[in-house]
Formats: sequence, structure tokens, C-alpha cells
Amino acid sequence: MENTAEDARELTQFCTDLPETRAEASGMGRSAELERLLVELRAGTRPAVAVLESVRVLLDMPARPRGYAPFPGQESTPPPAGSYACPGRRCSRTQDRTPGSPLPECPVFDEPFAFG
Repeated sequence: MENTAEDARELTQFCTDLPETRAEASGMGRSAELERLLVELRAGTRPAVAVLESVRVLLDMPARPRGYAPFPGQESTPPPAGSYACPGRRCSRTQDRTPGSPLPECPVFDEPFAFG
């Protein structure tokens, strides 16, 4: 069975949450049923979203997970290639910037690094 974009999104989240899902199923005494659904998911006999919905019903979870999901084609883009360097190129120090972090600053000249 062919995976759709929706299948891929849901499987990504499910895969990330599987250790917690297994623990929850164990606590509810439903581990065997969860493993049966995982076998079905691996076999691909039904669409992935249908199997995952069965998992949510089994564990008394909402029918659809809530949260942010980007529209197809609007996923975040990778950061541009390059790094931040000393302002004025006075030294060879460079620094990468992680998304959401503050702009690196030069402690010697008290200026922000230049991107290049």
C-alpha cells in the first residue's frame, strides 16, 4: 500500500512517541493488542493513518492528534550555508548559529558577527 503525505506525517510522530505509547499500553494491560496493530502497520494491509487511529482508540486517546502540522510544501527550510565571522575580519574565529539563538557577538569589539 502506498504511503501518502498524511501517512508520513502521522508515522513520524507515532515513531517518535512509540516508547511512551508502549508504556501507556502496558499500564493499561493492552500491550498484546498494540503489538498486533504494529504487525498490521508493518505489513501495510491498511493505510497507516487507519492503523494509527486504531491505536489511539485502543489507548482511549483523541481520534486525531492535535498540534501544528505544516501544509505540504510549507515545511521549514534548512539554514543557509555559511557561518558567522569576526566583524571586520580581524581574526579567523567563526561561529555557527542555531535557529532561535541570539546573534553571536564579538566580545573584543562588542559588535555582532558578520554572516558570510
